[in-house]
Amino acid sequence: KPEEADARLRRMLNKIIDRLNQMNAYKESLYQPYNGYEWNINAYGYIPSSQQIQSGNIQENIIKPRYWESATEGNRVYNDVVKLEGDFVPSEQNLYDYYKSALQGGLNMARNFYDMKKMRVTDKYKHAMMNCNAAQYGQGGADIADFASNIREWNDKTTGSNTLDSSLGDQYANKIGRLLGSKYPNGDCDEIVQRYIKKNL
Repeated sequence: KPEEADARLRRMLNKIIDRLNQMNAYKESLYQPYNGYEWNINAYGYIPSSQQIQSGNIQENIIKPRYWESATEGNRVYNDVVKLEGDFVPSEQNLYDYYKSALQGGLNMARNFYDMKKMRVTDKYKHAMMNCNAAQYGQGGADIADFASNIREWNDKTTGSNTLDSSLGDQYANKIGRLLGSKYPNGDCDEIVQRYIKKNL
């Protein structure tokens, strides 16, 4: 029955929300002021317009693809992307479409994870590409990409395979990917991501 199906979907949604909430402690610690720099970024990677850097004008023809290791440089690249692309909020989805896009985005990330391990491309390109492709499916895809990225960075940080600064740098690539994928759902992520992130060094 439609009512029973809707109830099951809502229970599944509540479970996902509970799992996301479990990551809040990690996410809050990740975006606290670090080395004197204030990290004001929400889950999708969009900075409210009032928080965008207002000084200077960045023209698209002078923005070149960059690569970074530090969080400070990642933040600079991210702010440049926001200046050029603007803020973007994923469109609303009904419950069915939300779960469908979350499933599609999750499967896409899993497939890309193994495929990209074999590719000789930069680490930040990989992060952005996986998030971009997942976010193109819609809000559910963006949410699952955010969740998976946070788990990955939490694991890398707790196992010692990544420093806090490096993890923050990765998260900026993740957020750039989600922003671009959400804004250009029918675009070529490879081409879009390479506007801002070097694919090869």
